Amino acid sequence: MTDQRKAMGILASTVLGALISSGPVNSQTPQTAYPVMAPPEKYMPASQAAEIALARSAGPAAVSDKAEILVLGAHGYETAVKGSNGFVCYVERSWGKDFDQPEFWNPKIRTPQCWNAAAASSLLPDYLKRAQWVLAGVSKEEMLARTKAALAAHEIGSPAPGSMAYMLSKDQYINDPQPGSESRWYPHVMFFVPATEASKWGANGRGGPIFSTTSSVEPITTFFVLAPRWSDGSLGPYVPVPAATTAKAGTHSHS
Repeated sequence: MTDQRKAMGILASTVLGALISSGPVNSQTPQTAYPVMAPPEKYMPASQAAEIALARSAGPAAVSDKAEILVLGAHGYETAVKGSNGFVCYVERSWGKDFDQPEFWNPKIRTPQCWNAAAASSLLPDYLKRAQWVLAGVSKEEMLARTKAALAAHEIGSPAPGSMAYMLSKDQYINDPQPGSESRWYPHVMFFVPATEASKWGANGRGGPIFSTTSSVEPITTFFVLAPRWSDGSLGPYVPVPAATTAKAGTHSHS
């Protein structure tokens, strides 16, 4: 398999949302790899300090050092560090993916993200509520029904103008790796807009650095712009020129 095909296989399986699932798979059958939720402790952080550090690694230090930091606890996310710049950094778990994704319950997934104020105010509450449902034992089917009801009641809407997020952590684990590939994809920046056609932004085209995916449930399109470096300043992996592709949503609002 060429580097280009490996990269596009990762893209299809992660995106994002992020990062972010229709590409080649390893020996497991994707529909049955993670059919049910793992024990809750499998999704918990090793420690609060480790979770804070991982969350901060999502963005440039100039952003994450002054951001609010959320840490996953037994009943949902809690504020561990108060911020001053409007950004919110946290480590997303697998249930941030769309409900039809085969890795929805993958307990290994850790995707550090730093969302700006527009994204945090308009999109993050949906994910935080879903985390509370998961840890309260609500089934995936019931969560989907609740989400659709919230959409019908206009309790969930489109992203606020200017919504974006960083995913620059070298320690991100977006999906189980394909043979010969990595689980962290590329450093990238995400832009969230109301559901739209990828072609209008020049995304998913041959020779371009921009990919996109639209949620299968919510009215959100996420555009992924590849970045050359991780948040620690080190160079990211080689980015081959992609063939034209259309990626299926790997997350509920963006990996």
